[in-house]
Amino acid sequence: MTRGSINDGVTAERDARHEPSRAELDPLLLTFMRSRDAEESERLLAAIIAEHAAPIIEAVVGRKLRPTSLPAGRARADEWQIEDLRGDAVVQLLTQLRRLKASPRGEDTIRDLRGYAAVVAAHTCHRYLRRKHPRRHVLKNKLRYLLTRQSGFAAWEDEGGQLVAGFAAWRGDGASSHAEELARMAAAPTTFVTPDLSRRDGRDARSAELLAVIFNHLGSPVGLDDLVGLVAKLWGVIDSEEAGEEEIARVPDARALADAELEQRDYLRRLWSEIVLLPARQRAALLLNLKDEQGRGCIALLPLTGVAGMRQIADALGLPAAQLAEMWNELPLDDARVAERMGLTRQQVINLRKSARARLARRMS
Repeated sequence: MTRGSINDGVTAERDARHEPSRAELDPLLLTFMRSRDAEESERLLAAIIAEHAAPIIEAVVGRKLRPTSLPAGRARADEWQIEDLRGDAVVQLLTQLRRLKASPRGEDTIRDLRGYAAVVAAHTCHRYLRRKHPRRHVLKNKLRYLLTRQSGFAAWEDEGGQLVAGFAAWRGDGASSHAEELARMAAAPTTFVTPDLSRRDGRDARSAELLAVIFNHLGSPVGLDDLVGLVAKLWGVIDSEEAGEEEIARVPDARALADAELEQRDYLRRLWSEIVLLPARQRAALLLNLKDEQGRGCIALLPLTGVAGMRQIADALGLPAAQLAEMWNELPLDDARVAERMGLTRQQVINLRKSARARLARRMS
């Protein structure tokens, strides 16, 4: 072997150690990751942000802080606040991309740059709205929890990434424009609900009954923020700058489990990144029967928290997205049905899922 071929091999080996595999990294980042010149790297990074990430961040922040996402009397966040949030999201993304380049063989990678930028922007807005409107934030968590746990209801993302709520039979439909009707309902609630339903009640049964009445009255899906706005007006959930933790705690039935799940998005993102690395059969056995410690189905948390969309989950299962959508309301499947789908015995499915959980426990510890 010649000296040149030896040097080439060493260089190739060093380069292979320096960057994640192509299968793990968004192709948009490959040139940036391979650049060895600091000035060129920063130029490439600036172009990536300007051309691919900034438009996504601007759209997400604009959607999250549109008028219906804010309480009455606060038509829109100040422009300087919106610009600050966009800037915060860009800085977070820049920091993560530089960290990835500095340590490319670490656990974290970015398989979908645009999707990652959208998640960063959404989290930035989430923190801002929670800080500015804590009681409304708790109410939104309560309604999201109810929509995903109560049979007959559903919450999903439309094509634009907006969270939509309605009856489970409507899943997949886009939200209709209900602005005028929502305003009429808020102004004269007794025209469509009985007085007892227009008052706050900590019981899920009453909350579910109110949602059913609202959905029946509207007749089509509604944006989750619009729904939260209406319920907040009906129940008198009003934020003030002086609202403290004691005041926040008085909002009815803010389920500790829901808060924990929604607050641990970073943990869920790590967990999802490990799930997609499982062998295909282990991954399918786990996801088709994904349950929490209380035995309740929890796969819906992945799209609701922005950790993984329907298409990503379908890809992980090796299914067309349309097929996953058809069976979504049936999840989690019992072991017998999972075994039938996978062409295995029930015990084999149990063993695969057990192995998957053991591996995840080791990786997440």
